[in-house]
Amino acid sequence: MRKSKFYKIISKVILIFEIIILLQSTMLFNSNTTVYADSYRYTYNSNNMSYPGYRDRIDILKSAHPNWNFVIMETGLDWNDVIANEYTGHLDTPRNLIQGKSGGWVCSICGSRVYDTGEWVCASESAIKYYIDPRNWLVDSPYLFQFLQTDYMETLDQDIYEALNGTFLYSWDVASIINRVCRSNNASPYFIIARILQEQGTSGGRTYKMQDSDGRIYYNLFNIGATGNTEDEVYANALARAKQDGWTSVESCLNGGITFLLSSYISYKQNTLYLNKFDVESYMGLYYHQYMQNIEAPKNEAISMYNKMKNANLLNRNLTFVIPVFENMPANASPSPDTAGEVFPKNIRVKEGHYGIMVRAGRSTTSSILDRIPDSSVVILSVERYSDGWHKIVLENGTVGYLKFNTDYLEEIPDVTNCYETKIINTNGTILRAGPGLEHVEVTTLNKGDEVTRIDNTARYTFGGKVWDRVIIKDGRQGFVIRDVLEDVPKEEPKDNNTLENVVIDEEARNQVEVNETESDVTGTNNMTENSNIIEDDNTTENNNVTGNDENDEKLGDSNNTNINGTTGEQSNNEMENEMVDNQNTTTNENEQSGNTTEGSNNELIEDDTKQDERRYLVIGPDKQAADLEGIVTKNGVQTEEAGTGYIITINDKEYIIVKRGDVNGDGYVKANDYLIIKDYIIGTNLNLKDEYLQAADVTNDKSVKANDYLKIKDHIMYGVEI
Repeated sequence: MRKSKFYKIISKVILIFEIIILLQSTMLFNSNTTVYADSYRYTYNSNNMSYPGYRDRIDILKSAHPNWNFVIMETGLDWNDVIANEYTGHLDTPRNLIQGKSGGWVCSICGSRVYDTGEWVCASESAIKYYIDPRNWLVDSPYLFQFLQTDYMETLDQDIYEALNGTFLYSWDVASIINRVCRSNNASPYFIIARILQEQGTSGGRTYKMQDSDGRIYYNLFNIGATGNTEDEVYANALARAKQDGWTSVESCLNGGITFLLSSYISYKQNTLYLNKFDVESYMGLYYHQYMQNIEAPKNEAISMYNKMKNANLLNRNLTFVIPVFENMPANASPSPDTAGEVFPKNIRVKEGHYGIMVRAGRSTTSSILDRIPDSSVVILSVERYSDGWHKIVLENGTVGYLKFNTDYLEEIPDVTNCYETKIINTNGTILRAGPGLEHVEVTTLNKGDEVTRIDNTARYTFGGKVWDRVIIKDGRQGFVIRDVLEDVPKEEPKDNNTLENVVIDEEARNQVEVNETESDVTGTNNMTENSNIIEDDNTTENNNVTGNDENDEKLGDSNNTNINGTTGEQSNNEMENEMVDNQNTTTNENEQSGNTTEGSNNELIEDDTKQDERRYLVIGPDKQAADLEGIVTKNGVQTEEAGTGYIITINDKEYIIVKRGDVNGDGYVKANDYLIIKDYIIGTNLNLKDEYLQAADVTNDKSVKANDYLKIKDHIMYGVEI
C-alpha cells in the first residue's frame, strides 16, 4: 500500500512537472509569435527597388525635387494579411471608418450601420486597399506628405504664427508654445498643426473648449480619448480625458497632447501621418495602435501640412519621406472602389421561375429602386463586377444600375452575338468602353486603322442618338464603341509613306522644341483673365484649323491631315521619357517679346517671324470655359460656350489658338482619355500628337512630354491636383 501510494505521489509530481514544461513551451512559442522585429528601413536607390509600381513614381519625384530623400520601409508583412487585419471590428469598433461615401466604399458586413458621431460608416475592403496602398499617393502633390517624417525642422515662431492665420489658434502665444514644445520633443510643428486642424477644423470643434458641470473649462485639441458611437459619448469621453490630465488651458493641452503623440506614436516608430493611421510598423505590435479610425485622415492632414509648409517656404528643405512596402503586393496599385473588380461586358439573366428582381441606384440594399427585371426573357448586360457581389448593369431601355448577384435567382449566360464582322477604327483616340455609354469605364484606347471584330450590330443599345456596337479587340478584350467610328476593311490598302510603319528611327531628330517664354504686358483692351498665356508662334506652315474632332466624347481628334515626319527614340534607364519632337525638323529660333502685361496676370506673348504663317496661342487653365475669357470662342467656325484645345478665340480682331492645359484630345475637358493619349505617345504607340495638342500635354511646362505629365493629369482627374 505504501509503495502504491508512493508511486502515485511520484506520478503526480511527474505529471505536474510535465505540465509546467508544457506551459513553459507554450509560453515560449506564443512569445516567439508575438514579439515583432522592427521594420527594415534604408535610403531609396532605383537599383535596390524590387517592389512593383514604386520605382517610376519615386524616380519622377526625385527628379523634380533633388533635395528630397526617400526611405524605403520594408514592413516584412504580407499584403493580404495586412488587409485582413485592417478589415476587422465589424458591428462593434471597425478599424476603418469613412464619411460621405456610398456603394463600394461601404463595408458589406456593417452596411448602413453608423459609428462615432453618427456620420461615419465602416469602410469596405476595397476602400482599405485603396487608401493603404502607398503607390496611389506617390505623386507630386500634397497627398505625398502623409509619408513625411515628422521630425522637427528649425522653424521661427513667426513662421508658425503665419501658418495659424485663418484658424481659431491664431495668436503669437500659441505659435510660441507649439514651436517650443515641438523643438524640445523633436516633432514637426506643421505635423502638430495639421493634426489639430484635422480634429477641430479651422473654427474649433466641440471638444476644443469644454465646460464641466462645475463651470470649469477644459481643452482637448487632439481629441485624445474622444471615442464613442454617438456625439454625446465622444464629447463625454473627451472631457473625461481632459479632466484626468488637467488640461485647463490651451498651453497645458498642447503640452500634454504633443507629449502623448510623441510618447505613444513617434517613439513607436509611427513617425508619419500614414503610420499614425495604419499601424504596419512591427515595433511594439501591429494594427491595433492607430491614432484615428478615419481612413482618409492621412490624405486630408497631408494637404493641411503641405499648405502650411508651402506658405512658410519650407518645401525645398531636405525633407525625408518614409515609404512602406509589403510582400506579395499586386502588380498594379489598388484601384478606388468606384473602379474595382472586373471591368468588361458579360451577360446575365434571371433564372426561370423568378420575377421582379430589383435594380438599385447604388451597391447597397438601402439604395433606391430604379427598375425591376420582370423575368428570364430580359437579357442583362453586366459591365462591372465587384468583390462584394454587386454588378453594375445596363438594360436596353437605358437604365444603368446595380444588381446583387445571387446564384439562387441569377445566372451567367454566353455572350449575346449576332455577327462576326471585321471592322477598322476610323478615328484616333477612340475609347473602348466596358458598357454602351460615355459614363462607363474605359477599357483601352484604339487608333485609326486598328482592327476589331463586331459581334453585335443589332443597335439594341441606342442612347442619345448614338448606336453602340459590341466588339472584340485583338488581345481578346471586349467592349463597346460608337458605330460611327467603325468602317469596313478596304479591299486594298493604299501605300502611304507617312504611316507610322514607315517612320525612320533617327535619334538626332528628337530635338526638344524650346520656346523661350518671356513675360509680356497686355494693355487696356488686350487685358486677359488670370492664368492665361498668349503665345505667338510661326513655327509651322500647317493650317490653323482643327480637324477630325467629333463632338462626341469617343472621338479624340483625328489627325487625318497631319503629316508626321518626326521620329521616336528609345527608352533608357527604366524612365519613360518622350521629348517633344519638332516634326518638321526645323530649328526653333529665339522668340521676340511684344505687348504689355497687366500686373498680377500670367499672360505671355511670343512671336516668331521665321515662317510665313502666324500661329498664336492662348494657354488657359483646365477649368476655363468661354465665359471666363474676354473674347469670342469658336469651334470649326461656330461660336461656342466651351473652350478647348484647338478652339479659336478672337480678341480685338486677332485670332488665337486655345491651348487648354491637360485637354489633349480637344474636347474641352480634362478626362481619363487625355492621359491615355499621353501614355500612348510616351511609349511610342501613338505619335499623332503635335502643335497645340502637344503643348496641352506639357502640363509641367518643361518643354517636353514625359511620365510626370501623364501622372500629373491623372492625379488632377482623380484627386483634383492643380495643373
